[in-house]
Amino acid sequence: MADLNRKPKIDSITGLRGIACLFIVCYHYFCLYADDRGLGLSAMPFAPHSAFFFAYSKNAVELFFMISGFLTAYHYRDRFRETAPGTYIKRNYTKLFLPSLAATLWAAANTAIWLKTVPGSEAYVTQPTLLRSVLSALMVNTGWFTSLQRTGLPLNSTMWFVNVLLLCYLLYYAIGKLAKRPALYIGLNAAMALLGWFCLTFTPGLPFLWSLNGRAYATFFLGVLLCEFQTRAAESTKQTASIVWAVLMAGVLIARLLLGYDAVFGRLGPSAYVRYFEFFAAPGLLLAALNLPPVRRLLQLKPVLWLGELSTAVYFVHNALMQDYAIVSDRLGGAIPFSSPLIFAAVLLSVLPAAMLFRWLNDKAYGLAQALFNKIRQKKPTGERS
Repeated sequence: MADLNRKPKIDSITGLRGIACLFIVCYHYFCLYADDRGLGLSAMPFAPHSAFFFAYSKNAVELFFMISGFLTAYHYRDRFRETAPGTYIKRNYTKLFLPSLAATLWAAANTAIWLKTVPGSEAYVTQPTLLRSVLSALMVNTGWFTSLQRTGLPLNSTMWFVNVLLLCYLLYYAIGKLAKRPALYIGLNAAMALLGWFCLTFTPGLPFLWSLNGRAYATFFLGVLLCEFQTRAAESTKQTASIVWAVLMAGVLIARLLLGYDAVFGRLGPSAYVRYFEFFAAPGLLLAALNLPPVRRLLQLKPVLWLGELSTAVYFVHNALMQDYAIVSDRLGGAIPFSSPLIFAAVLLSVLPAAMLFRWLNDKAYGLAQALFNKIRQKKPTGERS
């Protein structure tokens, strides 16, 4: 088996994962406690100044996909020959299976409770069933179990990210195995990124096909290309590109804030901002984290690194945990004022110990499962002589 840990960890990328995870948690806070109840951005803490942040922090999901693509290429680009398909699939599937199973069961429990308490619960995108719950736990996309009446934040929304990420892993491995020449390797990854970009707003009607939404593929494979650039380009080129990209990114953002959304992006609507973030802001953030010393030092601060190390567990637990708060509030007749900055801070802070416990339990469960598997594999067949 290939030693997949021999390449050093990139601390600044770990820190960037922590920042991206914080944005996603805040966006889901907005969905659960304001948007799904028809209250809008004006009901959020620190409104109206926080409106832009809560509205668009969801795009940090794309940053997560881009980081995953970059790190997958970083670890596997030169190891396709020594990494068998079974080893690759086992490594990428097993590391996600147990936390996905736990998150699905948690979401299913919340679904069973919420169906009895929330008006408008008939607005599910897909009715939760035992089969769909099992398939979701196995990381097979079956649609989203949606709870509330308006936008309906999915109770198992983390599963969408996981099962799409697994498909990205498999596609990347196939490209790496097939493309022996560097030019072909780059061309195929670029083709996947462009195909994802053209299909960015495409969502098939059938729940089993929802994993074909293009936003994940666009950013994952763009992350692969950024890894290729980072590996091949000279230091001066990487520095220059990162500075120019960061300045342009900041310029567009400032123009958007000063001039207004429509003046910068025209009449294209929200998809224009999504495309801006996925193909402009997210790559700029990734390159800055890698090549600009001030940004790198900021992302390597111990609290940011700690959050980055915890980001996967935070991603799995935050949605279900915040749903628990919403369930309690609904049972109390909406008594919890989620627009309060103090409540907002308390909910966010409570996610961290929950994520720490979740990660500890997952590590323990994974260790026990691995020990049991090894014991079964090493056990001699019945009747075998010594």
